Amino acid sequence: GTVGDAQMQKVRDDFPYVKACSGTFEYIPCVAKQYVYWAKDMVTGNMGVSYLKSQTVVEMFQERAPSTFFLGFWAIIIGLVIAVPIGVYSAYKRDGWLDRILSLGSYVSISMPQLVLAVLLLYGVASRFEFFPNRTNYVAPWENPVEHFKNFFLPSLTLGLGLGAVWSRLLRADMILTLQSDFINLARAKGVKPARVLWVHALRSSVLSLITSVALQMSGLVSGAVVAEQFFGVPGLGFRLVEAVQTNDILAIQAITAVIVAVVVVVNVGVDLLYSVIDPRIRQMRAMG
Repeated sequence: GTVGDAQMQKVRDDFPYVKACSGTFEYIPCVAKQYVYWAKDMVTGNMGVSYLKSQTVVEMFQERAPSTFFLGFWAIIIGLVIAVPIGVYSAYKRDGWLDRILSLGSYVSISMPQLVLAVLLLYGVASRFEFFPNRTNYVAPWENPVEHFKNFFLPSLTLGLGLGAVWSRLLRADMILTLQSDFINLARAKGVKPARVLWVHALRSSVLSLITSVALQMSGLVSGAVVAEQFFGVPGLGFRLVEAVQTNDILAIQAITAVIVAVVVVVNVGVDLLYSVIDPRIRQMRAMG
């Protein structure tokens, strides 16, 4: 259409990586040129203009990224708050009646789609209790902690409940193996208090797999954030990404995707470095190698 042609001409005028391949059939050289120009623009922050909102993509990130950040942050916190006590207790009371109940609850949470959980929380909680708003507004925690909690608790719970269920099963399995190891038996023989054996020695040796899973779930948080932001109206990047796809806002799609990939890579590198801080054995192996 006329609007689409005008937008495409605007893109050609503003971005050399599009202009470089206009009217040419040399596919591979053009792709290389496009990538070089595009990568240069990404690094320098020249991400273009979102034609849907008539604002630069950088401004869009400044407006939307905080909501997505806090949504993911609190989802991880909720997941860990659920996973750590359940995983530790289930391993300590292995095969007991409460362990079986907690295991059943974890399996139900794992199998429940985030879409279904979002609907249950929205219509079963938010619509019945005025404390939680039906539509989320961004409020910084340092400006109004109570309003921040009210707006972000249910969307974060939508993501965090499933994460907590997965992580609790993972931690339980690792804790069971750790509690049977020789150094735990030695600590018990030396008279170390059971609580310290469980929550310090055993837990510290069992969290590496949990930390790895937290890093790997970053990409899953992105897809989950799209669902949560759509249902609860969170003004974040997931909500904006859906709008961009529906309106063919190419520059916004490219920028959001690139930033998400960069965040996942940085988090995974950071977790790899964190291993040596948590586990001295890894530090020693790296020093010897």
